[in-house]
Amino acid sequence: MSFYSKTLEASYAKQIDRELRASHAGETGAVWIYRGAIFAEFILSFFNIMRSTGATKVFIQEHLKTEKQHLNLFETEMPLFRGSFILPLWVAAGFITGFVPRLLGKNWFFYTIYSVEKFVDTHYEKQCSKLVMQPNPPSNVINRFKRCQMDEQHHRDEAQSQIATKVTLPMKLWGRLVRVGSSAAVTIAKII
Repeated sequence: MSFYSKTLEASYAKQIDRELRASHAGETGAVWIYRGAIFAEFILSFFNIMRSTGATKVFIQEHLKTEKQHLNLFETEMPLFRGSFILPLWVAAGFITGFVPRLLGKNWFFYTIYSVEKFVDTHYEKQCSKLVMQPNPPSNVINRFKRCQMDEQHHRDEAQSQIATKVTLPMKLWGRLVRVGSSAAVTIAKII
């Protein structure tokens, strides 16, 4: 094998490693978004602050189950990759992203999920497009990314359908912050 081939192969392996690391960090954060929402549900019910609908609880539980499956997929079925060194930061960010908007009300929460999933759908699409252009596309990774993407699209659409009021300017600003934060997190996770 020539030096050029070895360099190209190493570069290709590093790119796949970065993409896997970023998506693993994202799926970790997603699990913690729903765990944060569950904790907020507990706080709200404990103090009788806001009545939660059964539909909201079911939404949270079902989506948490799916995100745990995604995380398991990365940890058991994907090629070996180096995880993010700052995974606890993604855990904390995810928890806050689920906890705070759920405390603010179900519409805030559903809009947050919509905003996150809108970003994630685009992110998975970019990843797949990038990987498919490689000389030897890793179909096992691409197919799993696509499977996760389909679930995330469903989550996005379901969250959007649950928003019962007009999206306010503060909600829109929060959604933008969530998307910008998610984009920054992807960039950072690919490196650290």
